[in-house]
Amino acid sequence: MSKVLLVVGHPDLSQSKANAALVDAVRDLAHVTVHDLYATYPDFQIDTEAEQTLLAEHDVIVFQHPVFWYNTTPLFKQWQDKVFTLGWAFTMDGSPSQLAGKKAVVAVTAGVPADHYTPEGSNKATLETLLSNWHATLRLCQFDIQPMVKLYGTAFGLSEKDLTTAAKQYNELLASFAA
Repeated sequence: MSKVLLVVGHPDLSQSKANAALVDAVRDLAHVTVHDLYATYPDFQIDTEAEQTLLAEHDVIVFQHPVFWYNTTPLFKQWQDKVFTLGWAFTMDGSPSQLAGKKAVVAVTAGVPADHYTPEGSNKATLETLLSNWHATLRLCQFDIQPMVKLYGTAFGLSEKDLTTAAKQYNELLASFAA
């Protein structure tokens, strides 16, 4: 059975509707470990060794966060800087890293509806384009990159029905990694 690590980078899950719903939808899956960065590191003092151990113990890593100014949240960015170290998370000579072959999923929530994230929309770009740094980072770390999970309209326009559907689909996705 594959073990899934869900690394959550929401500044306050208790104040979140969408991110909390996604986490709650998978919290009871036996093979999923939920790791809330802001609850673990309220002082932003990241324990690199502990984080690398967690990553090493899991087969699938899900990076979940709201989109903040077309990027990840501040603690999540710091987490990347501290944990994805040369020689452990990536190598310069192409030799396997400690993360090589692990599946990676980026799961994001965006406050505005999907039509804002098109070349014609107000953001003039897709979420994949705006968050291309994730793809580059995961590729460098030799992850097996899975399709991005996107939930739009979390601040404007997401219905309860759509949120319930998204949470169910998230549960199904993470459950599928158990096999």
